[in-house]
Amino acid sequence: MVRAHGNATEFNPILAILILYLGSLQPATWLQWTFVVATASRVLHAAGMIMSPTLAKPQPLRAIGALGTYLTGLILAIEAMVAG
Repeated sequence: MVRAHGNATEFNPILAILILYLGSLQPATWLQWTFVVATASRVLHAAGMIMSPTLAKPQPLRAIGALGTYLTGLILAIEAMVAG
């Protein structure tokens, strides 16, 4: 539980800042969907961490959530660099 919370504090603020920044520049439908995917990914990742008996073994929800987090973060970061 502690690690799931720690992971959220590492990733959620930067995703929120990127979404707010891009939303202030150009509110767009793709940004809303990226927000939904990022949020769902973070929930899946946390659920995978909480449901796993040990973090040493792979857990599918955790992997899907991590992949979604990395992809949405990458998309938002690239768009922020292009738009900035």
